[in-house]
Amino acid sequence: MAEYISKAMSFAENAAKLSQKVSQGLVDNAIEIGIQGGDAGSQYFDTSEEKMRNIRRQLDSRNDREKLDGLKRLIAMISKGRDVSEFFPDVVKNVVSQNIEIRKLVYIYLLRYAEQEPDLALLSINTFQKDLGDKNQIIRAMALRVMSGIRVPVISPIVLLGIKKCAADMSPYVRKTAAHAIPKCYSLDPTQEDSLIEVISSLLKDRSAIVIGSTVMAFNEVCPDRFDLVHTYYRKLCHMLSDLDEWGQISVLDLLLHYGRNQFTNPNPNGIKMPKDISEKRSQKAFYSDSSDNSSADEESHSEQEQDDDAAEVELDEDHSLLLKSCLPLLQSRNSGVVLAVARIYFHLAPSQEAQHLAKPLVRLLRSHRELQYVILTNIATMACSRPYLFHGYLSQFYVRSTDPVFIRNTKLDILTAIVTEQNINSILGELQQYVKSPNKDFVASTIQAIGKCAMTVPDMANRCLKGLMKLLTSSNDLVVAESVSVIKRLLQIRGDDNKLSIIRLAKLLDTTTVPVARANIFWLVGQYAENIDTVAPDILRKAVKGFADEHDIVKTQILTLSAKLTCLNPGHETISLLNQYVLNLARYDLNYDTRDRARLLRSLTLPATAQIEQSSDGTGVLQTHLKQILLSEKEPPVLESDMQDRADFTLGSLSMMVKHTLTGYEAIPDYPEEQPDPSVRDVEEDFFNSVGPARIVEQGFGSDSFESRYRNGSGHSSASTALSGFEARGFSVVHSQTPKAKKIGNDYDLDAFYNESSEEEELDSEEESELTSSEAESSEEEEDDSEEEEAVSEESSDDLYETPEKRPLRR
Repeated sequence: MAEYISKAMSFAENAAKLSQKVSQGLVDNAIEIGIQGGDAGSQYFDTSEEKMRNIRRQLDSRNDREKLDGLKRLIAMISKGRDVSEFFPDVVKNVVSQNIEIRKLVYIYLLRYAEQEPDLALLSINTFQKDLGDKNQIIRAMALRVMSGIRVPVISPIVLLGIKKCAADMSPYVRKTAAHAIPKCYSLDPTQEDSLIEVISSLLKDRSAIVIGSTVMAFNEVCPDRFDLVHTYYRKLCHMLSDLDEWGQISVLDLLLHYGRNQFTNPNPNGIKMPKDISEKRSQKAFYSDSSDNSSADEESHSEQEQDDDAAEVELDEDHSLLLKSCLPLLQSRNSGVVLAVARIYFHLAPSQEAQHLAKPLVRLLRSHRELQYVILTNIATMACSRPYLFHGYLSQFYVRSTDPVFIRNTKLDILTAIVTEQNINSILGELQQYVKSPNKDFVASTIQAIGKCAMTVPDMANRCLKGLMKLLTSSNDLVVAESVSVIKRLLQIRGDDNKLSIIRLAKLLDTTTVPVARANIFWLVGQYAENIDTVAPDILRKAVKGFADEHDIVKTQILTLSAKLTCLNPGHETISLLNQYVLNLARYDLNYDTRDRARLLRSLTLPATAQIEQSSDGTGVLQTHLKQILLSEKEPPVLESDMQDRADFTLGSLSMMVKHTLTGYEAIPDYPEEQPDPSVRDVEEDFFNSVGPARIVEQGFGSDSFESRYRNGSGHSSASTALSGFEARGFSVVHSQTPKAKKIGNDYDLDAFYNESSEEEELDSEEESELTSSEAESSEEEEDDSEEEEAVSEESSDDLYETPEKRPLRR
């Protein structure tokens, strides 16, 4: 009975194990087929102790599926920031696995922890060196990528040898990986610069588009100033622009920009001028206009036309024009980085007339998401500071929308104020008046500043802007009132002395407004133009002195200045003198030292007793005689500059331009040379590497005349092969030529003539064969057997044309 029970228990255990294996097998099969839930990948993020203990066992397993499961769990732990370096020895052992998926995960792990375990990482270097000779191009490229990514300085010579080996590889994908490994090796060991430059020079000869883009990236990182390496391949790079990938295009365009600024003269020697077609549109007057206006307009247009003609006389270098023509189609690219790179070339390297091409593509990019939209708008605002005419035709594209975030709204306001002219100011002001009604106080304040910039750009519209700002003074928003007063102050300085009514209206706001900036600006205006409002200014001073102790520091300073100015204009007025003395006494004991210093200075200038003491002691009383010139001198109106002016000193499209200061790695574009450098350095022979268009390599193989002549006439072995040529394996575009007898029409072959000639040759061959058979029939009977054997051999050779020469039987 006990034996029976033990057998039953063992049977139950075996059944449980079997069911567990079956269920696990079903799960594995489901994963292979793809039948897994939405959270199937979440199983690898399970950090329980049981799962972590099984990882080491899975990595040592012989089953690839278990190894993959363990490696995926390790990569998941790395993504969560957990340190799994303790499994480094177990992972390194799997670097020799034949499973590509396992190798990929092992390589990712090695890149993460190779610096922490340099000794163990060096153990896998031999495996990587062996993989560089693997027949699979993916394995070769992956080995070099991982080997160059291990940041261990000791292996830099080995990495350099691997780069040199892969740079001469048959696969363009491997050569591209070698180009990407060059900057890594350079950052690891800068002493290898000369050897890496030699590799870059050899890779620049490559005809594969994917290799050229990566090579130029390496060039920009290692030796961006070695333009002597670019001379030979400049025209090839221009012609290959459209064939490169998007990121390769950006790198090549950046290189060509620096090369063009170094090798070509300034295309705008007379300065940046408005193109002729735009200036003609602006010079057109209305039908009803005075003759004097028409004559002046004709003179201005004539002078502008002369200037444009002078600019048009400047002839561009052929290679300079080639660069601009090659870049133009890239403005239709879907990649915003490519479009911005082309815009950078046209902005920094093209004549004013050609720069018009970049406006429409940039405006097209404004339909993207808001982060990219902000970058494009910032670049447009920077360009509009120096060339506003480029974006006059796209005014409505820069109107603010209700869904725009704050940073895009402010940038659009900068653009609108930069491109404002006499022709479009009415539209812009009408739009800005709608923005003032926005509930966003900060946006309304920015809009008021924009109105002031428009008025200063077009002085004829200053009165209209001033009237509109005066209406905003009744707003309940203190911030709006303060900004309006600040802008009105600047506009009144432009108008001159005709400001009496405006200043009186502003002075009435002192009873209601509490914003310190607004009150300080009003007191300054009253003091500066006190001669025009001599009946109102003393009363304003009287009210200001009452609340002097409760005012802000900047307001106290302006009240002291107002008191001194009124005392200077009315030296014998007793009331004003008492008010001045009273406010100076209050400021003498103020908590702010700026206020005390200002009061001490003005006391020495305005109080007679103090002035006499100073005059007797050190002779400073001479300042009192020039008191009016000191306090009431004419002040120049302030110049409102956009924040984009600070970005104009940086290269367009760079990150340093966005943040308005120089960042690490930023390289400013060089200035134009004063004299044209020798253009003959770019004149090279039309050889295989430098010719434009696909390479045409004549290969002799099956189907050619040479093949027929060798195998039909019974010649010996041939070196012709129908396999993939070495040039094709290297990624070169090879066009097998037709027979040497084919006729050419221009640069192409006439196929009709070729097939006609081939048919005629076949007829001649058939006639020759018939003659040979007739002569053989007349020969002796002893030679008949030999002729039959030869005919049989010829038939067999004709059937075996697709075989290699070694497999065909030889004739006797």
